[in-house]
Amino acid sequence: MQGIDKGENLNQSAPIDTPLSIGEITTVLIKHYGLNEGYFDLSIEFNIGIGAVGPNPDALLPGGMFGVSRIGLVRSKNAGPLSIDAAKVNPKKRQTKRTSK
Repeated sequence: MQGIDKGENLNQSAPIDTPLSIGEITTVLIKHYGLNEGYFDLSIEFNIGIGAVGPNPDALLPGGMFGVSRIGLVRSKNAGPLSIDAAKVNPKKRQTKRTSK
């Protein structure tokens, strides 16, 4: 039947691949910033808004909304369970000596 939602959310697209984990996102950022040593954790900054929220103007309630504003890295003082070692995931490239003939 046309127009019937058969369990699929028609307003949301499917991911193009498996979503990345926190560790995988941290690794991508370590490589992006060219970091080669030290432990790093993912940093997520949020914006928080408060106000009247509801499905229509007659059903408003006090509420809050959260939005992700930025994602980055922070250097870890103590390596934790989500810390990533830059030396392991993005080691320095060895320079090869060229010999002249």
